[in-house]
Amino acid sequence: MEVHKRFGTTDIFMLLGVIFWAINFSVIKIALREFTPLGFNGIRLVFASGILLLFLFISGEGFLVSKKDLLMLCILGLCGNTVYQMLFIHGINLTTASNSSIIIAMSPVFIAMLSSSVRHEKLNYVAWAGILISFVGFYFVVTKQSGNFQFSLKNIQGDLMIFLGILFWAVYTVFSKPLLEKISPLKLTSLTMSIGTVFYIPFCLKDVREISFGKVSFQAWAGLFYSGIFALAICYVIWYASVKRVGNSRTAIYDNLVPVLTVVFAYFSLGERITVLQAGGAFIILVGVYLARSGYRWLDR
Repeated sequence: MEVHKRFGTTDIFMLLGVIFWAINFSVIKIALREFTPLGFNGIRLVFASGILLLFLFISGEGFLVSKKDLLMLCILGLCGNTVYQMLFIHGINLTTASNSSIIIAMSPVFIAMLSSSVRHEKLNYVAWAGILISFVGFYFVVTKQSGNFQFSLKNIQGDLMIFLGILFWAVYTVFSKPLLEKISPLKLTSLTMSIGTVFYIPFCLKDVREISFGKVSFQAWAGLFYSGIFALAICYVIWYASVKRVGNSRTAIYDNLVPVLTVVFAYFSLGERITVLQAGGAFIILVGVYLARSGYRWLDR
């Protein structure tokens, strides 16, 4: 399968997805003031799965897959939706924004390493340099956002959860690529999320039952539905479409843009100041993204 290297429609959609995810960070924080982590995630996963299955039905592609592919879909759904979502939501609830963000920024490295180890992609030194440079820029943005890193037993527990979570996300991303040669991104996303949600329900059922639905504010409900529609349903399809067209590692590098835009949205919605160091970090990240996404041209000359 040919991998598209030029900047184009795929990149535009990934940038749109980055914006959705950046907004989602603040949305989740607000919603978790009124929801428990498991209750929030349980409802939004069911909601997002329902939307995706409806879109898949309307598309006419159908739900049938081979037995071999069904097994892999179950593994991906368990890794990328059940386990990852559980580790992520609890991790971000326990640790600081700075600690969680800097760990999540490592996901492109794990995806690149895993993708290279299973010979899905071959990264040149320019791409690796882009990943490392964007990591440095990300460090400047995040550490300055809260001033410093905070460490406690509670924070370390959250850090470890998020660290483990990105390992499962890497597996989810890399091992989805062979399936994307057989089925569409919409079908793969719909089935893996639905399967992952089924596995997730036993863990969240108690929390969902204990929610006083009438007492939850409109703002919290709006945040939950936004997160379900945009951060899960739409962004997951965009993610897989990008993996199919431009590869695992060049898709993953866009993760590093999320914290940059999160800082921008926090400035306008929460009045947080953007420092010179943060702006410099944002520029470094953009340079890193360019090198990882388009630096191959230097080697083609």
